[in-house]
Amino acid sequence: MPSPEPSVPALDRPEQVVTVLGLVAASRVTAFDWLAADALHAPRTQARVAVTRLASGQLGAYDTLARSAEEHGGVLTDAAAPYLELLDGIGQRTRSDDWWERVVRTVVAGGMVRDLARVVGERLPEPVRDVVAGALAGQGLTGLVAAEVAQATAGDQALSARLALWGRRVAGEALGAVQPVLDVVELAGAVDLSALAAPAVGTVSADHARRMQRLGLAA
Repeated sequence: MPSPEPSVPALDRPEQVVTVLGLVAASRVTAFDWLAADALHAPRTQARVAVTRLASGQLGAYDTLARSAEEHGGVLTDAAAPYLELLDGIGQRTRSDDWWERVVRTVVAGGMVRDLARVVGERLPEPVRDVVAGALAGQGLTGLVAAEVAQATAGDQALSARLALWGRRVAGEALGAVQPVLDVVELAGAVDLSALAAPAVGTVSADHARRMQRLGLAA
């Protein structure tokens, strides 16, 4: 008889809750940083304003996350620090001065990080799980960028192919961060999340494929 699949533990101890809140906060701070920088490279004023508005919305739930961390005996900035280091690494390895590559990077890597945070956050107890879900709610970035990309790549197969290849490279960097992120959660929360690694990669990969489809780029 095959061995039963290992179960994924709940993350309900205070230190576990705090570190997951740190992950969520880091994902929002990183999204803000990337979007704010992207806005400066926008080819049109309309796009610049739209991306700037999206950037400003990324930190809307930060104070709520900070209060929740405090209620569980932690400090959100401390909890977010190791995750920010990992996410900053993704940003450094996928830097570009090209507007299209920048926004595709933000949609792809930012979306995958958000998906990972959501998967981990599902292990939290109520009502913290709802706090996390609210903080990770979609901001409309994929739809905005999809419209921009569709307009730019219409009749330009070279740009479409370049962005598709770039998206795959960025996705590889983001997927490579899944295990290091889980390692931080394990260390800070004193918990074994080995059973979550494969499902997390599967969910993040599947959501990435759907996101690339919306962008009109082959995943």
